[in-house]
Amino acid sequence: MSHPTISSKKLPVVGVYRMDDDVYERQRRIWSQERISRMRALVGGAGALGNEIAKNLVQIGVKRVYVVDFDRVVASNLNRCLFFRRSDAVRGSRKVEVLARRASQLNSDVEVVPVHGDIKDLSEDVLRDVDVALGAFDNLHARLVLNMQCYERGIPLIDGGIEGLLGTVQVVVPPTTPCIECGITDLDLQHLWERLSCGGEATGLEGPKVPYVPMTGAVVAGIQVTECVKVYLGLESFRREGSWSDTVGEPLAGKSVLIDLRTGSFYVYELRRRSDCNVCSL
Repeated sequence: MSHPTISSKKLPVVGVYRMDDDVYERQRRIWSQERISRMRALVGGAGALGNEIAKNLVQIGVKRVYVVDFDRVVASNLNRCLFFRRSDAVRGSRKVEVLARRASQLNSDVEVVPVHGDIKDLSEDVLRDVDVALGAFDNLHARLVLNMQCYERGIPLIDGGIEGLLGTVQVVVPPTTPCIECGITDLDLQHLWERLSCGGEATGLEGPKVPYVPMTGAVVAGIQVTECVKVYLGLESFRREGSWSDTVGEPLAGKSVLIDLRTGSFYVYELRRRSDCNVCSL
């Protein structure tokens, strides 16, 4: 009776997968990391909220993050902007350049691109390269400019705002949902116009300083980036089938969430499109 011969030849080892060696192993259990690694995001504003948003995007391993801001680091930024240091304030360094350099140190897989300048001057090349935009501005004028830029080009916008222990997030998916301007009151617009010169040029559009604590920024930015991921991963299915993916989760498209950390409360509101909106009703 013959017996099978056991070859002594060793098979080549192609590779051994070790879970703890994979930076993204835990989040692969939730979504397609291959798709996340192709995402290109725009962050409008490099202040407190912009720092938190950029940190989250870099940690989840997106392909590219553009950060737009014209301002420089000052000492009062330091208690709420994790990428800034006292030496940056002393030198008056550009916010976007400091943020890009330090955020890149968190994850070399991600390209962080600083864009020093006003959002209204953002180049068409950048806008064409963006999949999703995240708003982190502390003034109305900049928010409205980014809103128009995104809606005109069909770029989803996840806008955030903070005041003290209160925060808001609104998800805009052109052309389906209302835009940011739909929720702006006539009084808001009047105050904005009062800060414009007769020629329409900005004159101190930064507006009044608002109270801020870093905990609110962390919560708001966390929601913004979560909504950003859901929109990015589910948008193709939504535009094709009219429904969001159950696997990814349904984003707060056309809704606004109010976060009140004083009471630990979250309120979600359906938004309505204004028939006279200058952006999304044209």
